[in-house]
Amino acid sequence: MLFKHTQAKMVGRCVVKTCLVSFILLGFLTGSTPLMSAEIEPKSYPIAFPMDLTVDYVPISLQIKCDVKQYDKAFWDFASKQNEKQESRLKELVFAIDNNDVNKCQDMTFLEPGINEEEILKIKKGVKWSVRGFRSWAFNDAVAGENLEKLKVFNQFYLGKSRVFILGTKEPPGCRPMLSFVSGANGTFMWDMRNAGALKSLLGEVMRFEAVATPNVVPLENRKFDYEVAIPGTNDTEHVAYLEFNGEKYDFDVFSDTIDSPEKPTDEVVAFFQKKYLMLRDGAAREDLAELYTDKSRERYLKSIKEPVSPAYTDKLFKNMATVKRRVRFVMDAKPLYIVFYQPSEWGSPGYSYIIRDPKDAQLKRTNFHCSGFLDDLFLKLRFTDSLLRLLTSER
Repeated sequence: MLFKHTQAKMVGRCVVKTCLVSFILLGFLTGSTPLMSAEIEPKSYPIAFPMDLTVDYVPISLQIKCDVKQYDKAFWDFASKQNEKQESRLKELVFAIDNNDVNKCQDMTFLEPGINEEEILKIKKGVKWSVRGFRSWAFNDAVAGENLEKLKVFNQFYLGKSRVFILGTKEPPGCRPMLSFVSGANGTFMWDMRNAGALKSLLGEVMRFEAVATPNVVPLENRKFDYEVAIPGTNDTEHVAYLEFNGEKYDFDVFSDTIDSPEKPTDEVVAFFQKKYLMLRDGAAREDLAELYTDKSRERYLKSIKEPVSPAYTDKLFKNMATVKRRVRFVMDAKPLYIVFYQPSEWGSPGYSYIIRDPKDAQLKRTNFHCSGFLDDLFLKLRFTDSLLRLLTSER
């Protein structure tokens, strides 16, 4: 199912597990890979929002739900009992990196069909530097132990046709190297050193939040949300991954509609979203809009209007904001973050804006101005925004 809407409201709180260093490996399944279905369970994990892309993570009411196999084993215990092809390849790659076996790592590296010799040489050179990097800050004796005795395997995520393993140790906090596997022509899992998909980026941030959070993050068993929407790229597979969230649908024109008496909690957010456009329509100076932003975003906003890269483009942009209709279609309620999805016109491409209740003063503010993070990869690269609004429209 691509989309599910329920009336259940959010209950419970997120709790946290010890995983301060993680290694993420991603692989695409072939039909021949045996699965231990009895050990695979659907679980949900909380997402944190890096406001203004700083190191300060703000916990929000947004989750990723996917199938997971839990290990919580020492690496050596895991290495002696693996049952799936991707588990064996994980063991091989960890040993190859730990032993500084660059040739082995190069042999395990995925090469796209048809690439030329020059590109192959670049990839092999990149493998050499990657192995050196992993050994210097992740597989060194202080972190993983002289014989990997400090290393643990926590779980394996099933994301559509992808597999993601999470490994870790207790120190240093927040250290999370990411390794990827894809299936080769013969079904053998190969290391895709350059893989950087949006879904992997999202999961990486979820795991990074686990690493820096105190205490530790565990799956949420009983928390309920109004919506769960399949993440593009995983639908039509055995293991669909979902984004779970609350929210309200709207059909609100920022220039002609008003909210005089808020009835829903998100009405205040819509009115705040509208404020920027009404100020510009009514002739406010561009500097006046700075008050609408969080601190770091305010700095970037003021710099963008005082030192524009293209004055002509900036003028056109502000004229557009003051005149072109925008209709709010949905507000994702991920307290304290709100994501407003809108369309510039009846047929325009959808957009979105981040509004957060600033932890400093509890006031609504626009945030992440000129920032692009893991949620943006999800909304744009995987076209989640298009999928969400299309599904909500079909519900009418």
